[in-house]
Amino acid sequence: MTMMTQKNILILFIFSLSFLFMGCSQTTKKNDNTLKSVVSVESNAQEDCNWCGTSEAPENVTWKTVISPKEEPGERIIISGTIYRPDGKTPAKDIIVYVYHTNIKGVYPKKGDESGNGKYHGYLRGWMKTDARGKYEFETIRPAPYQTHGGEPAHIHFNIEGPKYPEYWLTALWFQDDSRVTDEYKKSVKRSGGFSNVTTLTKDENNLSRGERNIILERFE
Repeated sequence: MTMMTQKNILILFIFSLSFLFMGCSQTTKKNDNTLKSVVSVESNAQEDCNWCGTSEAPENVTWKTVISPKEEPGERIIISGTIYRPDGKTPAKDIIVYVYHTNIKGVYPKKGDESGNGKYHGYLRGWMKTDARGKYEFETIRPAPYQTHGGEPAHIHFNIEGPKYPEYWLTALWFQDDSRVTDEYKKSVKRSGGFSNVTTLTKDENNLSRGERNIILERFE
């Protein structure tokens, strides 16, 4: 084999290696860009969901929480309930319940340091994770109705999420003694959660107003 032939083979080998590395680099960049695109789409979807909130639950979330600060004006209430599996009998464990509501002026109050959807929902919001009995409970103040929305009743928003149950919203919790809770409004309920979304408040031994909302899990596409 002549010196010239060996030189040509060496050049051809180096050129092949260069082509191979360039191809791998382009494939890596393409896959990386695809991954970034998917992540971007998912992030945007979450950012566009201004009613969402279960994903923002703190790591130490438990089955009960206190939402409103002690100095928050308003009638203090406690809402509790049980989350059931679709059979309506079996308690559902580890279900995230996210709630938020207005203050006594009918607005979502903010402190200015809110993050995530707290920018929309304000600081009167909280999370719970149901225990083995499917129980959840939160203490807060009774909200007032919007001052800018016709006859809509005072309400507390409810979102639910759990294993195999992507986050979904329920028709808000209303109060039985609210004159705005008319038959027309009751007929308009789309997602009651399997039980009535209207609660009756009663005083307990500590003179605290208590209400209940039980929920049956559902899936919404």
